[in-house]
Amino acid sequence: MTPELREKIVMEKKPRMLIWIAWRHLVAGRRKQGLSFMTMISIAGVALGVAALVVVLSVMAGFEQDLKEKMLRGLPHVEILAENAIAGFSLVEYPIKKFQKKFPEAQGMSVFTQSDVVLKQGKHMATVVLFGVDPLSSTEVWGFGGSMIDGSLEDVNKEHRPVLSSLNDNTEWPGIILGDGLAVQLGADVGDEIVALSPQAATSSSMITGGTLTRHYVVVGVFQTGLFNYDSKWAVVSLSEGRKFMVDYDPSLDLEKYVTGVAFNVPNPYEVGFYEEEIKKTAGLTTLTWKDANSALLFALKLEKFTMGSILMLIVLVAAFSISGTMMMTVFHRKSQVCLLRSLGMTQADVGRIFMIQGLVIGGIGIMIGMVFGLSLCYLLDHFHFVHLPPGIGNLRAWPVKFLPFDYVVIGIFAWILSLAGATYPALTAAKQNPSSGLRY
Repeated sequence: MTPELREKIVMEKKPRMLIWIAWRHLVAGRRKQGLSFMTMISIAGVALGVAALVVVLSVMAGFEQDLKEKMLRGLPHVEILAENAIAGFSLVEYPIKKFQKKFPEAQGMSVFTQSDVVLKQGKHMATVVLFGVDPLSSTEVWGFGGSMIDGSLEDVNKEHRPVLSSLNDNTEWPGIILGDGLAVQLGADVGDEIVALSPQAATSSSMITGGTLTRHYVVVGVFQTGLFNYDSKWAVVSLSEGRKFMVDYDPSLDLEKYVTGVAFNVPNPYEVGFYEEEIKKTAGLTTLTWKDANSALLFALKLEKFTMGSILMLIVLVAAFSISGTMMMTVFHRKSQVCLLRSLGMTQADVGRIFMIQGLVIGGIGIMIGMVFGLSLCYLLDHFHFVHLPPGIGNLRAWPVKFLPFDYVVIGIFAWILSLAGATYPALTAAKQNPSSGLRY
């Protein structure tokens, strides 16, 4: 056998030899059970960190998805508003057919008015957002559109007589629909009389008391969206009644069909930038998307997810320190063997590779165990709902779970990098050992 052929065979078998030696270092002998135990502790540390990250991020993503679905169910995806949103704009100048033609993919396009008013029922008062809508058009873009638990949206277009009138006559009043939380707050039920007060509005055709617009309504329905802010702060009247609470109202606004805005949904609510850009091309108009309306909450969700991920990644970092300590013990106890390998011709790079492989094996086994355990727990949470939430947290009864394949890959890669970093110093220490000093004793 020629020297060249012998060298070629050695080079081909070297990777397998290095892996075999690294694996033998992980398995303790009969007299040195501590190394094997420390190796298992290091693997368990990596597995625990990875499993915790997988479960926590999946559950947090589930809560985030559930909250976003509620946002999308409660608010329209896009609202077209005037640049002066308080004043609104005229449908004569900006007809709704123009928007329908511009965005044919839009779903449930509907006009609306929006005002801040005070509702009073007996001794109870509440500050609410009063929506004026046309029940005959598409109202499914709003949370109350498909969440009626009593009455019907069409009833706001009719005149009703209250069960007990404060004016002691047979006068009939327009209808109003309340969120269930707001109805409880006001102590109001269907058939009760409600008084709406708005000091910002002014009109000669409505009842004025001390400079404040006062309108009487009869509760004709109650809705429940499952979202506290909506159910406790929203009230709905007809479009013509809602227009009366607009700033500087006069009968000309009815002739010009003034509204606060036009609302609609889109096929992909997470991509609304296109509609913002298109509306900005029309002079005098702007947009408000569901992301803009909930920007503070969405930012808080992202910040919470980043913070929790960073904190839990500290578990993997501690496991990396454990890997480093385990391998330093291996270097100490295998010092004579390492020096013997060096004296037989193994290079410093090969010795370093042995211990790097050892660190990667510990990290790889820990990552696989952590991923399997974490994903199994997520699957059980998602399908069997054996962990229940306390009452009072919306309509959730169990932990929601959303699987995040990309995040799992990032977690695995980052954990492996930390394992590699933990093995670097012990590998350099072993590679720098002097063969003669190791074999002297």
